[in-house]
Amino acid sequence: MSANLPSPFALRTSSKLLIDFCKNAMTTVGLSETDACLTAEMLVRTDMRGIYTHGTVSLRRYVQLMRDGGIDTKAVPEITGEGTAWAQIDAHQAVGMVAGHAGMQTAIQKARGCGVGMAGVRHSNHFGAASAYALMALEHTMVGISMSNTDVVMNIPGGRGAVLGNNPLSYAVPARTQPPIVLDIAMITVAGGKVVSAKERGEPLPEGWLTNEDGLPTTDPGVFTVTGALTPFGNHKGYGLALLVESLAGVLAGAAMTLDILSWSKESEKRCDEGHSFIAIDVGAMMPMNQFYERIDELIRRMREAPKAKGATRTYVPGEMEYDSENTAQEAGVPLTQMAVDSLVGLAEDTGLKDQLPF
Repeated sequence: MSANLPSPFALRTSSKLLIDFCKNAMTTVGLSETDACLTAEMLVRTDMRGIYTHGTVSLRRYVQLMRDGGIDTKAVPEITGEGTAWAQIDAHQAVGMVAGHAGMQTAIQKARGCGVGMAGVRHSNHFGAASAYALMALEHTMVGISMSNTDVVMNIPGGRGAVLGNNPLSYAVPARTQPPIVLDIAMITVAGGKVVSAKERGEPLPEGWLTNEDGLPTTDPGVFTVTGALTPFGNHKGYGLALLVESLAGVLAGAAMTLDILSWSKESEKRCDEGHSFIAIDVGAMMPMNQFYERIDELIRRMREAPKAKGATRTYVPGEMEYDSENTAQEAGVPLTQMAVDSLVGLAEDTGLKDQLPF
């Protein structure tokens, strides 16, 4: 299933077979079938939505962390403190998707009781796409907000070197006749993977993506992860939002902060201790649902029907492209990049499951 695929995708495959393969790969290193199934479904849905940087392409690395001890396959997230509208959760170094799911599920439960719920998670791992958790709220006609701090890759205005993570933030707003609004962003100008790709091709970077050891702009991708740092999008805007995420997902959640967080992509035996924060807002507690749906659908309609710029044929709301991608994937199969295919083949070799590869 590889015809008519847009760049950068290489092929399509069955979501069921892909989920089964991913689940079985994780159970070979001791993860329970329940946690493995949950993790596999979240990663595959991320791929289905076209977010190819945070889906199954990362699973081989996650499995290595499970094998080496960076992730505790036996961990069960535990509520260590709670009130009417909030909870603090110790993930005990569980798989990031398991910890994140527990966090958002708890926020949703709290919101059912008092309209708004919040949960902080500490001692966790990389949790993939932030939108995977914000989307959970839509099933309960709630607004979902999710965020995580990460190991440092970003400089700050006037600073030198990496001092903050890219600290992703996502929100999801339900709608009835229109696609939901779903935003999923990191606070850097451009993903580090694009810098690495430019380095491999021997090409210079556009101005503004990266700073050198002196904290000054550079077009040399070779300094990335050595002495260079990625820039925050919009300068002070990305910096300010990254600090919000660090305040809620790091400080308030009780997790490691900034330089104290170990890189999950570099360390496999040590625990990275990332933190997450989740917020759920019960729309129906504040406004009759029919009234909200009429108003939000009208807002979305205004964006989609806005006057078009010269040469443009369509406007989108955030998340609409991913919404379309997921609908297509349900019929045509999950789109995978060549990098994801190669990674999954490597995972099959690592786990002895080559006969179960879904492509």
